[in-house]
Amino acid sequence: MKNRKSLAIIIPMLLATTNSIHATEIFNKNGNQIELYGSINPNYKLSHGFLSTNITSNEDSTNAILGVSGKINITDELFSYAAIEYKTDFTNLEKLSNMKHSNAVRLGYAGFKYGNWGSIDYGRNYGIFHDVESLTNHIPYVNKNSFFNNNDHYMIGRNNSLLTYRNNNIFGLVDGVSVALQYQDEAKNRTDKKQNGMTWGASVKYETDVGLTAIASFFSSPKIHINNDNNNNNNDNLASVGAYGLGVKYNTNDIYIAAFYGEARNLIPVDIMNQNNNDNNNNQSNEQKYINKTQNIEAIAEYDFHSGFHSSLSYLDSKGQNFNVQDDPNRQNIAFEKEINISTRYEFNKNISTYMNYKINLLKNDHVENNQNQNQNQNNSADNTIGAGIVYQF
Repeated sequence: MKNRKSLAIIIPMLLATTNSIHATEIFNKNGNQIELYGSINPNYKLSHGFLSTNITSNEDSTNAILGVSGKINITDELFSYAAIEYKTDFTNLEKLSNMKHSNAVRLGYAGFKYGNWGSIDYGRNYGIFHDVESLTNHIPYVNKNSFFNNNDHYMIGRNNSLLTYRNNNIFGLVDGVSVALQYQDEAKNRTDKKQNGMTWGASVKYETDVGLTAIASFFSSPKIHINNDNNNNNNDNLASVGAYGLGVKYNTNDIYIAAFYGEARNLIPVDIMNQNNNDNNNNQSNEQKYINKTQNIEAIAEYDFHSGFHSSLSYLDSKGQNFNVQDDPNRQNIAFEKEINISTRYEFNKNISTYMNYKINLLKNDHVENNQNQNQNQNNSADNTIGAGIVYQF
């Protein structure tokens, strides 16, 4: 039992990723363990316009996740641990799967933990901002269209080359208080929008015995400098990148309630087409342009009926403010996402469940068209969406 507890402390986020807390133990000898976990999620989505029965789009996003985690005892208090998690989509033709890049290694890291001194690991892991943002990710099968859920972008979502230190209960001195520090080296061998400079982040969590938890996370990084052929030094004046988030949850008995507020500066890239000006304006900056400030408000409430049924209601409001565009005098505010999700799931047993989710899109068509004109990477839609699926987890 002690060994199983220690492994559960190391990889709680892994199990939450697939909504599984019943990993299968495949090896256990002298406290050295290997566990297998995963899920298969066939699901389908339909979209329709407001007050309309016409189907505007449909999507099959069936996928599977498989993970392996383990630990090896070195001394009574020191042990090493490692984890790898893999995801594949089942929506592409077999011959096109490699071309479509439908398979991905989500996680892959290894580290050490020594008693009350904490743990340190390195590899592809969750960014420090995931600590606070995950409070409103209580329903893994509901995909929030939030910029703070993006991967491979600084310390939000999952990313490479993350060095993470975690300490629970402040070296065993303060119960309920946990801290985490994270470092990421600069990454320039990517597309401009996925590059990042040297980044530092931290997270603090406080848990009480009555089910109340509060988390604060932040990270900061200098804007990466992109080398251009033009003799242009505008990149030297780019503002730093950063984000902070505050979250709280109440989880006891039958009720789960959580709220999150996040704010980022110069984090979200904006694709603004200047094809007509590129040849005529030699002073035009070639830098990637970013939104000055991005704000998210998220909330969720879920109730467990103890009959297998779980019902939830969630809210998301994501908006950007003040575009950092030197040749555009209009400082514009844009609503990226504004939605309500009504969800229910039924658990047949600990391994099999089914769910249905209805997303009510609160964005208006004029907002959507304005967003698409200015941010070509954002797939905004004013349609409502209904989705359903089955999850087999182990």
